[in-house]
Amino acid sequence: MFKRIISLAVSVSFIFQSAGFAQVAQLNLAGYLGQGSNSITLDRFRPAHLRYFSYEPKTDNFQILLDKADEKELSDSQVKVRADELMKYFRIGLSLPNEKFWVNLRPDAPEQIIDPELENTDVGRIMLEADLQLKRDTSSFTSPQTKEGKEYWDKLYKRAGELFGSENITIPTITRPWIVPGEIIVRESAHGAYIYKAALKVMLEEDYLRGMKDERRGTTIDYSFNDPRLKELNEYSTQLIRELIIPKLTKEVNRAKRYAPLRQVFYSLVLSRWFKARFSSHSSQLTVDSSPNNSYMKLIDSQNLSNLTSKQSWDKAVYFKEYQKSFKEGEYNLS
Repeated sequence: MFKRIISLAVSVSFIFQSAGFAQVAQLNLAGYLGQGSNSITLDRFRPAHLRYFSYEPKTDNFQILLDKADEKELSDSQVKVRADELMKYFRIGLSLPNEKFWVNLRPDAPEQIIDPELENTDVGRIMLEADLQLKRDTSSFTSPQTKEGKEYWDKLYKRAGELFGSENITIPTITRPWIVPGEIIVRESAHGAYIYKAALKVMLEEDYLRGMKDERRGTTIDYSFNDPRLKELNEYSTQLIRELIIPKLTKEVNRAKRYAPLRQVFYSLVLSRWFKARFSSHSSQLTVDSSPNNSYMKLIDSQNLSNLTSKQSWDKAVYFKEYQKSFKEGEYNLS
């Protein structure tokens, strides 16, 4: 049987756009210097997830391999429930076009939070929850009560003093972290795919878009500042976030229990993207009309969400309000 190792790039349409971190602090060292340096502990957890999917188009039969990961005590009935849930994510990935998978919590864009069709699914809810959590974690990890946060503010206050002296200023630190696909390694056979690795990563908005521009698919970000010193300070803050905070966020997204549902969705979507590439009419010798039974092939980009919508209703406005509260009040104070 012919097998090969392939690397999938699905970053075009699987994006969590967090408008997120915009802490503002007064240049007042008195309260800051007394802060501690406790670190936030990683809550590591590997949820059950899809690892393998094979499909026979002529019969519409499929097989899956569910990796129990850290949930090895699941009963047979629980495994079935979990498999049904993960396959639901897979079918949503088939049914909706790739460009539908985005969320965007921004304080200035309440009407552009999530794709309207994705909003009807649990995949959309999980993506929004992850986006909100990323905002909170970014703020928490820059707190002076963490090792990285203390180093961040140490260096930022020092640079602010060099630029402004004793002048009392407001320090703008505008940074937007995004969750995007990382390295993905899949072993492909004639009718199946096995995921060896499917990692997520956190990138700054400007870094991601710069990479997209290099591929002629994106643009660059240029924040406006009246004072060039403020622009320089914000650029320095961004560099510190990139060096000190982003690596820790990436670890959290890939290991922490609070991001476990996102990783389950991600594995299912990786397999659904593989299925689309392998069995769509443009890349397969078989067409959708070649068999009356190939219902999975007929799902591809059909936008048919029958039996795939959320069973429990949820409202995107709830997540937006939580985000607004966190954005306005912050996760900590420097005073």
